[in-house]
Amino acid sequence: MRKTLQKPAIVQGIGLHTGVPSVLTFKPADNGISFLRTDIPGAQPIAALAANVSSTLRGTNLKNATAEVWTVEHVLSALHALGVTDALVEMDGPEPPVTDGSAAVYAKEILAAGLKELGTTRPQLKVNRKITYSSGNISYSAEPADKLTFSFEYIHKHPLVGRQTFTVDFTPEAYLKEIAPARTFGFEEELAFLKQHGLAKGGTLENAVIIGKDKYINERRFPDELVRHKLLDMIGDLSLTGRDLPPLKITCSCGGHKHNVIFAKLLLDNSEDK
Repeated sequence: MRKTLQKPAIVQGIGLHTGVPSVLTFKPADNGISFLRTDIPGAQPIAALAANVSSTLRGTNLKNATAEVWTVEHVLSALHALGVTDALVEMDGPEPPVTDGSAAVYAKEILAAGLKELGTTRPQLKVNRKITYSSGNISYSAEPADKLTFSFEYIHKHPLVGRQTFTVDFTPEAYLKEIAPARTFGFEEELAFLKQHGLAKGGTLENAVIIGKDKYINERRFPDELVRHKLLDMIGDLSLTGRDLPPLKITCSCGGHKHNVIFAKLLLDNSEDK
């Protein structure tokens, strides 16, 4: 069943990349997920659909003819995992608050607002065969299964990272416990470069896991927090199909926002009801 919020929910803070303060308000709706820039006169809601992705540089950005929103993957991840199919996400700035770098605060506020069913069902992807996508060392697959599972592999040359894998049977409960708390991360050696290019202006030790040359600069919530966060991002990006995911086995190796969105479009294009 389609679901929305019973009442508005508010999250405040600064954006991860822009560093600009913003107030984000989840509001009940009945026409899918969309984002509205309340700070731009005449702005129209931006539907959270893969066709509206404008950039995937260090985050997933959405745009229409009137406005753009940055780094929306954590918001989308929490909404999708909790079964929210319809919500208007109002923002008075370009980017959602980064909160603690995870999706946990969003999930907490959505649950506190409560959910209600809208009385109709949302279309589901119809995937009746294995679908694959690859680009270099990056690969994705989705195939019919008896339940929805995700398996993600993250590989990095940094000796503290190496190869991390995480597999989960996807339920709201599992998401809240095993995925939502996993924070965004970055490498200490990259920070100066990112800031020089106008990114990570709002990043701090309070909202990101920082990997130094020979140690983690701050404490991790999970030994494999990095791969869990990569999965958190992918869940948000795959929600841009605008459809519910059926029971599938979804696997990914070394993916990121750009390829998540490509795979979301591929799933939509290969849905049997297209």
